[in-house]
Amino acid sequence: MPQIKIGDYLFQRLHQLGVRTVFGVPGGKKHYTYVQLAIANRNRADYELALLDLVTDNGLEWKGNPNELIASYAADGYARITGAAAFVTTFGPGELSAYCGMAGHYCEFVPVCHVVGYPGVPAQNAHMIMHHSLGTGEFG
Repeated sequence: MPQIKIGDYLFQRLHQLGVRTVFGVPGGKKHYTYVQLAIANRNRADYELALLDLVTDNGLEWKGNPNELIASYAADGYARITGAAAFVTTFGPGELSAYCGMAGHYCEFVPVCHVVGYPGVPAQNAHMIMHHSLGTGEFG
């Protein structure tokens, strides 16, 4: 059975649904010590930055937004015109910031896919101190 990255699968399916542009706010590494940065780079603890590399690889265009709520509303408008949309944020405050726009999607049956980047398992298991966490290893 052939292997496919989950991000490739997601963006290929969105492309098949007619989505050509993905909106969002890239989330990434905050200020780490040198050792933490080395671990983060090795374990790809950059939430969704590795995922965003796959957007253009799958025939989609990336449109960065100044904040998550704007990304949510941009996806809403795009979906109303084209039939479907997607946007990407990071976990915690990033996803929460988009929820007012998402409530509008839901109430008005606008088909928008919200993709949330999350710290990888190695970063969680190492209890790395990352933004939006208390360094306890709990990221929910």
